[in-house]
Amino acid sequence: MKMWDGRFTKKSDSLMEQFHNSLPFDQTLIDEDIAGSIAWAGALVKIGVFTKEEFERVKDALVEIGEDYHDGKIAFTSSDEDIHMAVERLLVERIGETGFRLHTGRSRNDQVTTDLRLYVKKQTTAIIELITVLQRTLLDRAKSDTGIIMPGYTHLQQAQPILLPHYWLSFFFLLEREKGRMAHAVQTADIMPLGSGAIAGSGFAVDREYLARTLGFASVSSNSIDGVASRDYVLELLSACASLGISISRYAEDLIIYSSYEFGFVELDDAWSTGSSMMPQKKNPDSLELIRGKCGRFIGNYTSMATTLKGVGLTYYKDLQEDKEPLFDSIDNMKLVLDVFGRVVATLTVKKSRIDKDLHPFLLATDFADYLVRKGLPFRQAHHVIGKMVGHCLQNNVPFTSLTVADLKRFSELFDEPALKLFSWQGAVDGRGVRGGTGSGSVAAQIAEAEKLLG
Repeated sequence: MKMWDGRFTKKSDSLMEQFHNSLPFDQTLIDEDIAGSIAWAGALVKIGVFTKEEFERVKDALVEIGEDYHDGKIAFTSSDEDIHMAVERLLVERIGETGFRLHTGRSRNDQVTTDLRLYVKKQTTAIIELITVLQRTLLDRAKSDTGIIMPGYTHLQQAQPILLPHYWLSFFFLLEREKGRMAHAVQTADIMPLGSGAIAGSGFAVDREYLARTLGFASVSSNSIDGVASRDYVLELLSACASLGISISRYAEDLIIYSSYEFGFVELDDAWSTGSSMMPQKKNPDSLELIRGKCGRFIGNYTSMATTLKGVGLTYYKDLQEDKEPLFDSIDNMKLVLDVFGRVVATLTVKKSRIDKDLHPFLLATDFADYLVRKGLPFRQAHHVIGKMVGHCLQNNVPFTSLTVADLKRFSELFDEPALKLFSWQGAVDGRGVRGGTGSGSVAAQIAEAEKLLG
């Protein structure tokens, strides 16, 4: 017998039962379902549906069901079409008809979204904590890799010299914004819909503020239709996961390139690399490639949910059962990605000698243009002068750093002896001391700011 089949004269087809059943994945919500049911039972005490003694029996049985589930002692049946019905069946089996009263004034519609909001809050908070751990790893790298100067790239072409700590910190501050998106997703989910019923609100005068306090929600939903129908909090977390996944993927791509033979700037630890079944010399950055690949899942899960949601009216339609699998998948994989990426960054080896070797003298070209500007030449003209210098070096196979004062004066009389001091990697870096720049003092200030943000 099903909990809802009183008006039916024919059993569901076995294929329909299989198609309809969400238990294989929504049992993930069992802890939230039990917590919500205990809170609901407490609210029913306040309106006389349960005595205090009955409430204690209900609560103890629900706690026991949760413990048995995690101990692998629960056997589900074919009639358990979702975790909510399964828990209710188990409750009735353990305490008898008293268990049937638990659903008084409650619909699965407000029950499931309450469970899901609790889950989103908990899991998003866990993701925020993992982001913070990754930020600490990046900050530690910024401190340990101090003084290492590397080529900065635009269009995958060497552009200007930067401090490697400046690079690590660029991801730190991006992650701070990603944390903000996650924090807002928690805020969006922190509204309790329980008591909304199926659409019109509960027919019993349950104390919703009591329920919110008991379950740890900041507020109660203001409208029962919105309380049941809304899944914007799911969509927001999926969007935040997609954004974070894209950000991590970009840095994974950089490190994949930097670990190649052609670059050789970094080497991944053996623990986070794999080999080839055919080529014995290979050491592949598969950890980073998998991270990059999983970004597609995060984007896909957001797109899947957005596509499902756009055609669903109000309040509840069975389409909304499709909200859980993409959500669970994104949460599980995002936690894994953050953990793995942090371990990769923490254990990789920076090849300073190789980086030093690959610093191309043309990285200093902008500094020479700036020198002429300080001498009074408009930047566009200075840019043209330095372009001529670069062209001369390329055409005559002359190293940029071998140019003398006399050579420089052939291109502009504004050059003088002090211009030769521009042939310095450290000088070029420290010349970018503006707030947020790659200068040593600026990077030190960024590290201090990062420390403050991490508390």
